[in-house]
Amino acid sequence: MTAPSSGTRRLRRTWPQRLLLGFNVFLILTCLVTAGGLGYFFYKFGQLPRIALGHVLTPESEEDPGEPQNFLVVGSDSRVIDPNDPTYDAFGSAEDIGGQRSDTIMVVRVDPRSQRAAILSIPRDLWVPIAGTGGKQRINTAYSEGPDRLIQTIQDAFDIPIHHYVEVNFAGFRGLVNAVDGVPVYFAAPARDDNTGLSVSEAGCVVLSGDQALAYARSRHYKYYEGGSWRTDGTGDLGRISRQQDFIRRALKQAVTKGVRNPVVLQRLVDVGIQNVAVDNSLSARDLLKLGQRFRSLDPNTIEMFSVPTTPAMINGAAVLLVQEAEAQPILDVFRGIEPPPPGAIGPSEVQVRILNGVGESGLASRASDAITGAGFTVSGTGDADSYAYERTTIRYAPGQEAAADLLARHLTNGAVLEATSTVNSADVVLILGQDFTTVTQEAAAVPPSTGAPADAPPPTVTTTTIGVTPPAEVPCG
Repeated sequence: MTAPSSGTRRLRRTWPQRLLLGFNVFLILTCLVTAGGLGYFFYKFGQLPRIALGHVLTPESEEDPGEPQNFLVVGSDSRVIDPNDPTYDAFGSAEDIGGQRSDTIMVVRVDPRSQRAAILSIPRDLWVPIAGTGGKQRINTAYSEGPDRLIQTIQDAFDIPIHHYVEVNFAGFRGLVNAVDGVPVYFAAPARDDNTGLSVSEAGCVVLSGDQALAYARSRHYKYYEGGSWRTDGTGDLGRISRQQDFIRRALKQAVTKGVRNPVVLQRLVDVGIQNVAVDNSLSARDLLKLGQRFRSLDPNTIEMFSVPTTPAMINGAAVLLVQEAEAQPILDVFRGIEPPPPGAIGPSEVQVRILNGVGESGLASRASDAITGAGFTVSGTGDADSYAYERTTIRYAPGQEAAADLLARHLTNGAVLEATSTVNSADVVLILGQDFTTVTQEAAAVPPSTGAPADAPPPTVTTTTIGVTPPAEVPCG
C-alpha cells in the first residue's frame, strides 16, 4: 500500500474527469486533441488493435453524425499477467478460470449535439437470455463466447443499441493508474479483500498503485475494520460497481490533469492505450476526433451514472441477480434515447375518453374508438355531437384534466382545439371529431399541434433522474 498523500493539491475539474476508466482510449485520444497533436493522434490511433464486429453493431446514422452513440466498454478478465508477476497468484491464469471473463461491463452513451454523457453499469452476474442459445445464464457467460455474443445479448435483452465496442485488459487498467503516478482514494476505515489482494492498513487518503487500484476496483468481498474486528461489506457486485464509479471520477481527474499538461505522462497514457485497448473496426479516427472536439466544454454535472436495478436470487444452486423490470425501464430508456415524461405526466391507460361524431360521417366514431383504444386510451363510449358542423376536432376537459386533454391531442395527427368546461362528467375528456380529423398516432408528439392552450403557457420541462447504485460522495484527498 502506498502511504497516504499529505499534500495533494486540489485540481480543477475538467470535462472528462468523470468519464469511464475502461474508456481510456477515448480519454487518451481526447487529451491528444486538446493538446493539438493531430498528426500524432492519427498515427497512434492507427496502431490500436481492431475487433471485427460490424455484423452485430447497430449502424450509425450516415445523415447525421451528431446523433447519440452507445459505446459498450468491457474490462476483460483475461488474466494476461506474467506468471513471474507478484500479483499472479491473486489474479490466476486463463487455465484457472477457464478462459476470459468480462470483469466489468458498462455502456457509455455520448450525445455530441447536447454534450451529454451517461454511464450504465451492468452486473456480470445478471441473469438474462443469452443471444443465440435459447436459454438464460449470467451475462458474463455471453462474453466468454466472444464480444459479438455479448453485444447481441445486451441489444436483445435491454433493447439498447450498441454502436461501438471498446475492450481494456488488466494490464491496461494497472498501466493507466501507474502512468499518472497512482490515484488518491479516500477510505473511511482500513480495508481488505483476500480474494483480490486489496490491503489498506490505514483510514484516510491513500494513493493506490496500479496493483492496489485493480484489487480495489475488482473487489467483491470487501471488508473494513471497525470496532476492533473485520466486518464484511456484504454488497458484493453492487458494492463493487459503486466503488468503481467513485474510482472513475478520481482516476480521470488525475489522468486528464497530468496527461494534458505533461507530455511525458501523455506519452505514457497513449502507450498504455495502444498496448492494452482494442476497439471495433468501424470506429474511425475522424469520428473520435469530432467527438472529442465537441466534448471539450461539457459540464461535468450533466454526466450521469446508473446501474441496472436488481434483486438477488438462487437459480440451480447459483447466486444470480434478476433485473427489476419496472425500476429498470426509466434507466434503460436513457440509453435507448427515450426522453422521460415531464414530472407529473400521465399515460394513455390513465385517461378515459368519450368520442362524439361531429361531422355526421357514418361509423366515424366507431373507427376512431378502435384507433384511440389501440393507442392505449380507455374509451368509455361513443355517440353523436350536438352538431355535425365541427370543422376542428375538439377536446373538452374538466378542470384538473388539462394533462389528459394535452396527451390525447398529441396522439392526433392534426391535433385538436382544447376547451375547458364544467359539463364533462362521463369521462376524463370528450373528443369531438371534426372535419380535420385523420389518424391517431401510437406515440405522442413531442409538442402539441395547434391547440387552445394559452399562448403564454410555459413549455413542458424534461428532467432526468438518476436511479440505481449511487456512488459515494467524492471526498477530496489533500
